Amino acid sequence: MNIKKFSYAYSRHGLIGFINILLGKIGFRNRLTTPIDKVIFELAKHIEKLSNNIIQSGIYKDTIVKINKQWSMHDTSSKLLGLYEKEIQDQIFNIQNSKNKKNFFVNIGAGEGFHLVGALKKKLFEYGIGYEIDNSAKKLLIENMRDNNINHYKLFHKAETNFLENDIFKQKNLSDCLFLIDIEGDEFKILNKNNIKRLENSILIIEIHDFVESPEILIKDLKDKFITQILTTESRDLSKIKILDVFHDYEKWLMAQEGRPRKMEWIVCIPKNEKN
Repeated sequence: MNIKKFSYAYSRHGLIGFINILLGKIGFRNRLTTPIDKVIFELAKHIEKLSNNIIQSGIYKDTIVKINKQWSMHDTSSKLLGLYEKEIQDQIFNIQNSKNKKNFFVNIGAGEGFHLVGALKKKLFEYGIGYEIDNSAKKLLIENMRDNNINHYKLFHKAETNFLENDIFKQKNLSDCLFLIDIEGDEFKILNKNNIKRLENSILIIEIHDFVESPEILIKDLKDKFITQILTTESRDLSKIKILDVFHDYEKWLMAQEGRPRKMEWIVCIPKNEKN
Protein backbone atom coordinates (compact mmCIF):
# COMPACT_ATOMS: atom_id res chain seq x y z
CA MET A 1 0.00 0.00 0.00
CA ASN A 2 1.37 3.39 -1.01
CA ILE A 3 1.67 5.47 2.18
CA LYS A 4 2.64 8.56 0.16
CA LYS A 5 -0.86 8.77 -1.31
CA PHE A 6 -2.42 8.79 2.16
CA SER A 7 -0.06 11.41 3.57
CA TYR A 8 -0.44 13.64 0.52
CA ALA A 9 -4.25 13.39 0.55
CA TYR A 10 -4.32 14.15 4.28
CA SER A 11 -2.04 17.19 3.82
CA ARG A 12 -4.38 18.59 1.18
CA HIS A 13 -7.86 17.66 2.38
CA GLY A 14 -7.46 16.46 5.96
CA LEU A 15 -9.52 13.52 7.16
CA ILE A 16 -11.78 13.61 4.07
CA GLY A 17 -8.76 13.18 1.81
CA PHE A 18 -7.40 10.31 3.92
CA ILE A 19 -10.77 8.51 3.99
CA ASN A 20 -11.25 8.92 0.23
CA ILE A 21 -7.91 7.24 -0.48
CA LEU A 22 -8.85 4.44 1.92
CA LEU A 23 -12.23 3.98 0.22
CA GLY A 24 -10.48 3.68 -3.14
CA LYS A 25 -8.03 1.12 -1.81
CA ILE A 26 -10.80 -1.16 -0.55
CA GLY A 27 -12.79 -0.88 -3.76
CA PHE A 28 -15.48 1.71 -3.02
CA ARG A 29 -16.17 4.19 -5.82
CA ASN A 30 -18.18 6.68 -3.78
CA ARG A 31 -16.24 9.48 -2.12
CA LEU A 32 -16.87 12.04 0.59
CA THR A 33 -17.36 15.46 -0.96
CA THR A 34 -16.26 18.93 0.09
CA PRO A 35 -18.44 22.02 -0.51
CA ILE A 36 -16.34 22.98 -3.55
CA ASP A 37 -16.75 19.44 -4.93
CA LYS A 38 -20.51 19.85 -4.80
CA VAL A 39 -20.36 23.08 -6.82
CA ILE A 40 -18.08 21.48 -9.43
CA PHE A 41 -20.40 18.47 -9.75
CA GLU A 42 -23.49 20.64 -10.22
CA LEU A 43 -21.72 22.65 -12.90
CA ALA A 44 -20.73 19.41 -14.63
CA LYS A 45 -24.39 18.39 -14.80
CA HIS A 46 -25.24 21.72 -16.45
CA ILE A 47 -22.47 21.30 -19.03
CA GLU A 48 -23.56 17.76 -19.84
CA LYS A 49 -27.07 19.02 -20.54
CA LEU A 50 -25.99 22.09 -22.53
CA SER A 51 -23.40 20.24 -24.60
CA ASN A 52 -25.47 17.10 -25.15
CA ASN A 53 -22.21 15.20 -24.52
CA ILE A 54 -20.54 16.78 -27.55
CA ILE A 55 -17.05 18.25 -27.11
CA GLN A 56 -17.29 22.01 -27.64
CA SER A 57 -13.75 23.07 -28.61
CA GLY A 58 -10.20 21.89 -29.15
CA ILE A 59 -8.76 19.24 -31.42
CA TYR A 60 -11.61 16.80 -30.68
CA LYS A 61 -14.44 19.31 -31.21
CA ASP A 62 -17.79 17.72 -32.21
CA THR A 63 -16.82 14.30 -30.86
CA ILE A 64 -19.61 12.63 -28.86
CA VAL A 65 -18.27 11.44 -25.53
CA LYS A 66 -20.11 10.18 -22.48
CA ILE A 67 -17.86 10.77 -19.48
CA ASN A 68 -17.06 8.06 -16.94
CA LYS A 69 -18.30 9.47 -13.62
CA GLN A 70 -17.97 6.30 -11.56
CA TRP A 71 -14.66 7.49 -10.14
CA SER A 72 -15.08 11.27 -10.17
CA MET A 73 -16.92 14.14 -11.88
CA HIS A 74 -14.07 16.61 -11.41
CA ASP A 75 -12.97 16.50 -15.07
CA THR A 76 -16.42 16.14 -16.70
CA SER A 77 -16.78 19.81 -17.59
CA SER A 78 -13.23 20.27 -18.84
CA LYS A 79 -13.59 17.26 -21.14
CA LEU A 80 -16.90 18.34 -22.63
CA LEU A 81 -15.62 21.90 -23.05
CA GLY A 82 -12.62 20.48 -24.95
CA LEU A 83 -10.13 21.96 -22.48
CA TYR A 84 -8.99 18.74 -20.84
CA GLU A 85 -5.28 18.03 -21.30
CA LYS A 86 -5.17 20.61 -24.07
CA GLU A 87 -1.38 20.34 -24.13
CA ILE A 88 -1.67 16.64 -25.01
CA GLN A 89 -4.33 17.30 -27.63
CA ASP A 90 -2.10 19.90 -29.28
CA GLN A 91 0.98 17.67 -29.04
CA ILE A 92 -0.81 14.77 -30.75
CA PHE A 93 -2.19 17.09 -33.44
CA ASN A 94 1.22 18.64 -34.12
CA ILE A 95 2.96 15.26 -34.34
CA GLN A 96 0.32 13.94 -36.70
CA ASN A 97 0.79 16.96 -38.95
CA SER A 98 4.56 16.53 -39.13
CA LYS A 99 6.98 14.18 -40.89
CA ASN A 100 6.93 12.05 -37.71
CA LYS A 101 3.28 11.09 -38.21
CA LYS A 102 2.27 7.62 -36.96
CA ASN A 103 -0.55 5.41 -38.22
CA PHE A 104 -1.41 3.66 -34.95
CA PHE A 105 -2.51 5.26 -31.66
CA VAL A 106 -1.96 3.18 -28.52
CA ASN A 107 -3.73 4.65 -25.49
CA ILE A 108 -2.76 2.85 -22.29
CA GLY A 109 -5.21 4.00 -19.62
CA ALA A 110 -7.84 5.07 -22.15
CA GLY A 111 -10.70 5.74 -19.72
CA GLU A 112 -13.94 6.40 -21.55
CA GLY A 113 -11.93 7.28 -24.63
CA PHE A 114 -11.56 11.06 -24.52
CA HIS A 115 -8.26 10.93 -26.42
CA LEU A 116 -8.69 7.60 -28.21
CA VAL A 117 -12.18 8.28 -29.55
CA GLY A 118 -11.41 11.94 -30.26
CA ALA A 119 -8.23 11.23 -32.21
CA LEU A 120 -9.87 8.48 -34.29
CA LYS A 121 -12.98 10.60 -34.88
CA LYS A 122 -10.76 13.36 -36.28
CA LYS A 123 -8.91 10.84 -38.46
CA LEU A 124 -5.55 11.60 -36.88
CA PHE A 125 -4.69 7.88 -36.98
CA GLU A 126 -5.64 4.88 -39.09
CA TYR A 127 -6.17 2.54 -36.15
CA GLY A 128 -6.55 2.70 -32.35
CA ILE A 129 -5.44 0.32 -29.61
CA GLY A 130 -6.75 0.91 -26.10
CA TYR A 131 -5.97 -0.54 -22.67
CA GLU A 132 -8.38 0.08 -19.80
CA ILE A 133 -8.80 -1.92 -16.58
CA ASP A 134 -12.01 -0.24 -15.34
CA ASN A 135 -15.03 -2.10 -16.71
CA SER A 136 -17.42 0.86 -16.43
CA ALA A 137 -14.96 3.07 -18.33
CA LYS A 138 -14.42 0.39 -20.96
CA LYS A 139 -18.17 0.01 -21.45
CA LEU A 140 -18.49 3.75 -22.07
CA LEU A 141 -15.47 3.68 -24.39
CA ILE A 142 -17.22 1.10 -26.57
CA GLU A 143 -20.43 3.18 -26.53
CA ASN A 144 -18.48 6.30 -27.49
CA MET A 145 -16.81 4.46 -30.37
CA ARG A 146 -20.22 3.31 -31.58
CA ASP A 147 -21.81 6.76 -31.23
CA ASN A 148 -19.03 8.24 -33.37
CA ASN A 149 -19.23 5.45 -35.97
CA ILE A 150 -15.69 4.23 -35.25
CA ASN A 151 -14.85 0.55 -35.71
CA HIS A 152 -11.12 0.57 -36.52
CA TYR A 153 -9.86 -0.17 -33.00
CA LYS A 154 -9.04 -2.97 -30.56
CA LEU A 155 -9.40 -2.96 -26.76
CA PHE A 156 -7.49 -4.81 -24.07
CA HIS A 157 -7.68 -4.94 -20.28
CA LYS A 158 -4.45 -4.14 -18.43
CA ALA A 159 -0.99 -3.45 -19.80
CA GLU A 160 1.39 -5.68 -17.85
CA THR A 161 5.18 -5.56 -18.09
CA ASN A 162 4.98 -8.00 -21.03
CA PHE A 163 2.38 -5.95 -22.91
CA LEU A 164 4.60 -5.67 -25.97
CA GLU A 165 4.27 -9.44 -26.46
CA ASN A 166 0.63 -8.88 -27.41
CA ASP A 167 -0.05 -10.26 -30.89
CA ILE A 168 -1.38 -6.85 -31.95
CA PHE A 169 2.19 -5.52 -31.92
CA LYS A 170 3.29 -8.29 -34.23
CA GLN A 171 0.71 -6.99 -36.71
CA LYS A 172 1.39 -3.29 -36.11
CA ASN A 173 4.96 -2.06 -36.39
CA LEU A 174 6.06 -0.44 -33.12
CA SER A 175 7.92 2.24 -35.06
CA ASP A 176 4.57 3.30 -36.52
CA CYS A 177 2.89 3.73 -33.11
CA LEU A 178 2.28 6.72 -30.89
CA PHE A 179 1.76 5.66 -27.26
CA LEU A 180 -0.19 7.81 -24.79
CA ILE A 181 0.32 6.35 -21.31
CA ASP A 182 -1.68 7.45 -18.24
CA ILE A 183 -1.87 4.61 -15.71
CA GLU A 184 -1.68 6.23 -12.27
CA GLY A 185 1.91 5.30 -11.45
CA ASP A 186 2.12 1.96 -13.24
CA GLU A 187 4.24 3.67 -15.89
CA PHE A 188 7.13 2.92 -13.54
CA LYS A 189 6.33 -0.80 -13.81
CA ILE A 190 5.72 -1.29 -17.53
CA LEU A 191 8.44 1.07 -18.81
CA ASN A 192 11.42 -0.98 -17.74
CA LYS A 193 14.73 -0.73 -19.60
CA ASN A 194 13.88 -3.65 -21.86
CA ASN A 195 10.53 -2.17 -22.95
CA ILE A 196 12.03 1.29 -23.43
CA LYS A 197 14.64 -0.26 -25.70
CA ARG A 198 11.93 -1.98 -27.74
CA LEU A 199 9.97 1.29 -27.97
CA GLU A 200 12.90 3.48 -28.99
CA ASN A 201 11.44 4.02 -32.48
CA SER A 202 7.93 4.78 -31.20
CA ILE A 203 6.66 8.15 -29.97
CA LEU A 204 5.69 8.17 -26.29
CA ILE A 205 3.65 10.66 -24.28
CA ILE A 206 3.67 9.66 -20.61
CA GLU A 207 1.85 11.26 -17.69
CA ILE A 208 4.30 11.21 -14.80
CA HIS A 209 2.80 10.47 -11.37
CA ASP A 210 5.71 11.68 -9.27
CA PHE A 211 3.66 11.54 -6.07
CA VAL A 212 3.58 7.74 -6.46
CA GLU A 213 7.30 7.24 -7.08
CA SER A 214 10.34 9.35 -7.92
CA PRO A 215 10.56 9.65 -11.72
CA GLU A 216 14.30 10.30 -11.85
CA ILE A 217 15.36 6.82 -12.99
CA LEU A 218 12.55 6.53 -15.56
CA ILE A 219 13.28 9.98 -17.01
CA LYS A 220 17.00 9.19 -17.22
CA ASP A 221 16.27 5.92 -19.06
CA LEU A 222 13.95 7.73 -21.47
CA LYS A 223 16.49 10.47 -22.14
CA ASP A 224 19.06 7.82 -23.03
CA LYS A 225 16.86 6.66 -25.93
CA PHE A 226 14.75 9.67 -26.90
CA ILE A 227 14.67 13.37 -27.46
CA THR A 228 12.47 14.45 -24.54
CA GLN A 229 10.29 17.40 -23.66
CA ILE A 230 8.39 18.06 -20.43
CA LEU A 231 4.86 19.46 -20.70
CA THR A 232 2.66 20.84 -17.95
CA THR A 233 -0.75 22.49 -17.76
CA GLU A 234 -0.74 25.98 -19.28
CA SER A 235 -3.31 28.70 -19.92
CA ARG A 236 -6.88 28.20 -21.11
CA ASP A 237 -8.93 30.54 -23.34
CA LEU A 238 -12.60 30.36 -22.37
CA SER A 239 -13.76 33.31 -24.47
CA LYS A 240 -14.68 31.33 -27.61
CA ILE A 241 -16.77 28.60 -25.95
CA LYS A 242 -20.29 29.92 -26.45
CA ILE A 243 -22.11 27.75 -23.91
CA LEU A 244 -20.02 29.39 -21.18
CA ASP A 245 -21.46 32.84 -21.89
CA VAL A 246 -24.28 32.34 -19.37
CA PHE A 247 -21.93 31.44 -16.50
CA HIS A 248 -20.22 33.62 -13.91
CA ASP A 249 -16.43 33.94 -14.22
CA TYR A 250 -15.72 31.86 -11.11
CA GLU A 251 -17.98 29.11 -12.46
CA LYS A 252 -16.12 29.09 -15.79
CA TRP A 253 -12.77 28.56 -14.12
CA LEU A 254 -14.13 25.83 -11.87
CA MET A 255 -15.28 24.07 -15.03
CA ALA A 256 -11.89 24.52 -16.71
CA GLN A 257 -10.05 22.73 -13.89
CA GLU A 258 -9.21 19.03 -14.28
CA GLY A 259 -9.36 17.84 -10.68
CA ARG A 260 -5.59 17.38 -10.38
CA PRO A 261 -4.16 16.65 -6.94
CA ARG A 262 -1.15 18.83 -7.84
CA LYS A 263 0.75 20.20 -10.82
CA MET A 264 1.06 17.40 -13.37
CA GLU A 265 3.72 16.80 -15.99
CA TRP A 266 3.99 14.73 -19.12
CA ILE A 267 7.16 13.66 -20.84
CA VAL A 268 7.09 13.57 -24.64
CA CYS A 269 9.61 11.15 -26.16
CA ILE A 270 10.58 11.45 -29.82
CA PRO A 271 12.95 8.86 -31.37
CA LYS A 272 16.40 10.33 -31.88
CA ASN A 273 16.36 9.30 -35.52
CA GLU A 274 13.23 11.43 -36.07
CA LYS A 275 14.70 14.73 -34.90
CA ASN A 276 13.37 17.61 -36.99
